Amino acid sequence: MKLIIFDFDGTLVDSRSLILESHRIVFAEFQLPVPSPADSLALVGKSLDVILTELAGPTAPILEMVRAYDLLLPQLRADSAFAERPFDGIGDLLHELSSTSDIALGIATGHRSDTVAPALEALQWNGFFRTIQAADTAPSKPHPGMLLQALTATGVTPKNAVFIGDTTFDMEMAQAAQLRSIGVAWGYHKADRLMAAGAHQIAKGVDELRGCIRSVMSE
Repeated sequence: MKLIIFDFDGTLVDSRSLILESHRIVFAEFQLPVPSPADSLALVGKSLDVILTELAGPTAPILEMVRAYDLLLPQLRADSAFAERPFDGIGDLLHELSSTSDIALGIATGHRSDTVAPALEALQWNGFFRTIQAADTAPSKPHPGMLLQALTATGVTPKNAVFIGDTTFDMEMAQAAQLRSIGVAWGYHKADRLMAAGAHQIAKGVDELRGCIRSVMSE
């Protein structure tokens, strides 16, 4: 069995508008300076409490801000201007991979389980993933916990698994878990940073990602 684990934001879906609007509303609600788009997007992939602590500082009311995000997220997702959108071709790739008998799919995301589940349901991707590892089940990226738990949940060894992500946190997490990694160049961190963080290959488009997966899985 081969295991292919995907990051969510920036890898499978474009969540830029949702993230920036969430930050704008919540930081304003707590009368805090709204972080720049560059600062906000640079941290995508880490767990929300970690992101907020880095952006707002350790003295900010982090738990209250997280609760505000929890209330806001369903409202923004209901608006097509802010809902996550799959990158072109990703849905077809997931369907193709999930239909392959010797491949299992997984997710490792900075979302909590209760916030990623509605997104997967809205995208009709519920049945694609055998394991979903989230911020409430393991430490924040780049800690390897999510990937190690995904291996345990599926019974797959590291040499038969690959992690696909768009940030340096993803690449560092894969390296710490001794998994091969593929960086995607359409997300939140540039390709040169992904390579420096340990990516084995870089895909510039979904067709190229398909080829990278075949190459890595045949090694």
